[in-house]
Amino acid sequence: MIRDFKKFDIDEIVRIYTLEYKAMPAEIESLKSASKILVYDDNGIQGFIRLEMSGTYCYVEMGATTNELIKSVGLKLWEEAKKLFIQNSIKFIEVFHVKDNLNWQQLFNEIGFEYWYSVNRLAYKGTKFSESNISVIKYEDKYYEDKIRLESEAFSTLRRENDIKPYNWYLSASKNAIENNRKVTLKEKEYIYLFFENNEIVGASMVKNAEIDLLFVNIKYQGKGYGKRILEYTVNRGLEQNATGVNLNAVASNEKALTLYKKLGFKVIQAQDVRRLIIK
Repeated sequence: MIRDFKKFDIDEIVRIYTLEYKAMPAEIESLKSASKILVYDDNGIQGFIRLEMSGTYCYVEMGATTNELIKSVGLKLWEEAKKLFIQNSIKFIEVFHVKDNLNWQQLFNEIGFEYWYSVNRLAYKGTKFSESNISVIKYEDKYYEDKIRLESEAFSTLRRENDIKPYNWYLSASKNAIENNRKVTLKEKEYIYLFFENNEIVGASMVKNAEIDLLFVNIKYQGKGYGKRILEYTVNRGLEQNATGVNLNAVASNEKALTLYKKLGFKVIQAQDVRRLIIK
């Protein structure tokens, strides 16, 4: 039967989630704090679907105990989830799956999802780097406007190339969205670093639980070696959090960034496809 999850289900849901998916600490914590998960229970949980709805958008994660159950259990869970999409007037659904798993591909093809873009997960298992003399400070709220403006500019081309809207988040966001993002950023200030040249921000990074969540270089300073210096500094801080290694995600089409990561010793450990479904 399909039912809402209960608190005691979480450990089993996480176990299923990580059977094939190389999840990072923040993703596991996000799953544990999810508000809506449906499970397929047949003498034990055989699969689940997590729904994170916001306005007309829904982010979906799915898992099954075996590859053989992906399609049969997945379709049953999807049919139940569709009722919630209708109730909440959902118009845009995003989901991802391990790239080379044909069972997930077949399931999402049958549902009607289209391929959107791919993401690579990378891991660094080496030693610390020798740090350059780049000027760096911990994040402070007074730098928020400059940081988010430069960050949005730095990622705008990549977002446009992969049709990830809005292309420039800062220029498109409402005042409420910007204020909420500012509060979230301030809560994470211990993990965010700002890098300067001539009293100007040349880039920023964030590393928490040995996972690099953010790394960008100011468009004005790109192509001058700052990315390498910022990455080396950030990896070192990550290794201080977990000496066994540091992880990050990168859009697969971002060849320039991937070349840098691999040159410094990162290795791709998994590739995922992101898909989208637009409900008309």
